Amino acid sequence: MQRDFRSSAEFEAAHAFYSELLGAPGHVFGGRSLCGHQGSGHVYFLGHGLEGPLEDGPSTRLYQVERGTGAITRLSNREARQIRLSPDGALLALACKGDGEATDLIETRSGEAVVASAALRGRIEQIDWSPDGTKLLLVVAGAAADLAGIHGGHAQRQPSEAVTWLPEVRLGEGEDLWRTVWVWDFKGAARRLTAPPMNVWEASWSGNNSVAALVSDDHGEGSWYKARLALIDAGSGEARIVHTPRDQIGCVRGAPGGDKVAFVQAFCSDRGLVSGLLSILDPATGDVATADTLGIDVTSIEWRSSTRIHFAGARGHETAGGDFSVERSVATQHWASRDLTHGEWVPASIPIGDEGSLFIAESWSRAPFLAEVTDGTLVELASLAAPGAASATERCGTIEPFEWTAPDGLAIQGWLLRPKAAPAPTPLLVDVHGGPVSAHRNRWLGRSRAAAILASRGWTVLFPNPRGSTGRGDDFARAVKGDMGGADAQDIISGVDALVAQGLVDAARVAVTGTSYGGFMSAWLPSQSDRFAAAIPISPVGDWYSQHRTSQIPEFDEIMLTTSPWESGGDYFSRSPAFHKQMKIVPTLVMAGAIDKSTPPGQAEECHFAALRSGAPSALVIYPNAGHSLRGYPEYIDSAARILWWLERHVGPANGAGSSAKGDQG
Repeated sequence: MQRDFRSSAEFEAAHAFYSELLGAPGHVFGGRSLCGHQGSGHVYFLGHGLEGPLEDGPSTRLYQVERGTGAITRLSNREARQIRLSPDGALLALACKGDGEATDLIETRSGEAVVASAALRGRIEQIDWSPDGTKLLLVVAGAAADLAGIHGGHAQRQPSEAVTWLPEVRLGEGEDLWRTVWVWDFKGAARRLTAPPMNVWEASWSGNNSVAALVSDDHGEGSWYKARLALIDAGSGEARIVHTPRDQIGCVRGAPGGDKVAFVQAFCSDRGLVSGLLSILDPATGDVATADTLGIDVTSIEWRSSTRIHFAGARGHETAGGDFSVERSVATQHWASRDLTHGEWVPASIPIGDEGSLFIAESWSRAPFLAEVTDGTLVELASLAAPGAASATERCGTIEPFEWTAPDGLAIQGWLLRPKAAPAPTPLLVDVHGGPVSAHRNRWLGRSRAAAILASRGWTVLFPNPRGSTGRGDDFARAVKGDMGGADAQDIISGVDALVAQGLVDAARVAVTGTSYGGFMSAWLPSQSDRFAAAIPISPVGDWYSQHRTSQIPEFDEIMLTTSPWESGGDYFSRSPAFHKQMKIVPTLVMAGAIDKSTPPGQAEECHFAALRSGAPSALVIYPNAGHSLRGYPEYIDSAARILWWLERHVGPANGAGSSAKGDQG
């Protein structure tokens, strides 16, 4: 392979494309955590932008947006973690990276002025104001705690002056591995409320004197799957378990008066991707009620008042939101759209005033923008589109909802990206999402790795949401349990069949890619079907036996597979891509991160080995500083470019628009 892939036409194309989309250093191209107060002349958010070269990747900073003008002002130069506005809107809490090693800061701010601050060792993952506004709750991950898969799936790495030959030593114990709750009253240092052996995954105030928390008795990432709901005394730190869920829970939010605790209960595959039933606990009785949310799989909740819960989520192809009245047990929808979605990983919305909501919206062809919904009407507060992004967007096809029927008659949904002015049939890339309990949405093309560039070159891209995906209710999500790689694989294959039958795609030019679960499926499908001409698994699982013994989340495969990892045969063998030969020669590019603990790089090694032993050309690409799903920079750009190169080399250009190089590159 060529020694420096950065000089290739594919890398130059990917670099130029993302430079257009993300804009010059100083431009804010995306964001999260939008918040504001009714009647205020401005709102706040955490914005993503480049500080230097594209290869260095984006940073996250605190910004203020003026209502009316949309003017954006940076308020802090520190790398931001979390923000939260006080109940009266007077102060903004900011969690950000501190000055020392493994140190974060918590600040209260009035505009650009810092009112009070405190330093803590570790990473501040969540902040919450007490209902009376007199103190803050902080969930702090120890300096050596693992990150969730959606955040890279690796242990936090600290700068070291040690010589390079010293070994990494893992003992599985130590204070820095745990997540704990701290309380800060703005006077001096924060006070630690909880301690090992209780691990707190997330928490919020439940009244002014109690904390509702999701806890486990082990710090390992996999213990999240069996976490329970607890109430913790804000003075003594004493905890009592109040609910043990059937599956998993998230988005824990205590009511301002402390008389209820709301949360989302769901069958899940990933921490941070909880999508399901809005549930409301009465701490006095332990009773849990399930709210009717109008068919919306809920992913985000906040108490609008002591009796109303604002929620957002997905319903089929729609992103939607509304309020649930606890007193009347009635939900009211405020907004829904197929044309737009919001939230980074899942739909996320914040209530404002009596009926309104704030979120950062986007669609395939519309860059992220700050939005407010009032009386069902959406108003743009500020656009984050880069000045030169319009021409790039115009080239990258159009997206539309797509639906087909699986072999067993089940209706399957997804999104279809179609190139502009490309004669059918076109080559097809199937992009399988992670999870499996997740979903593709109508998201901005800047999040698509190589898909948008391929559409500009005449490719069609199918984003399937097979059984196991969110947005279709609990039964649909749960249908993947015990059958991962079974009916869900047939859902995807039948989607390809439908496109071939409609004459839209070339049956001989179909490729598949995806990360995590999508990486597993990209390695698995060539052993189950002869449809595929190329495969590009990213952060895959190849061998469920070794995955169970080396991953940070062994509980995941125990949930998804029916047999035991301690027995021979069964699902751990029959559903492992590395134990099956491809049905035909399928050129396979396997990519992974060397520090990934969710699907360790040895899994990519096994997929590469299996492809080679099937007689297929295969390339293995391991990024030394990357974690799960290769979301950091410059790996994201490089992996996009390698997808272009692999598909052009083994499937061929769609319309002659791409590079004609056929030689090895690397």
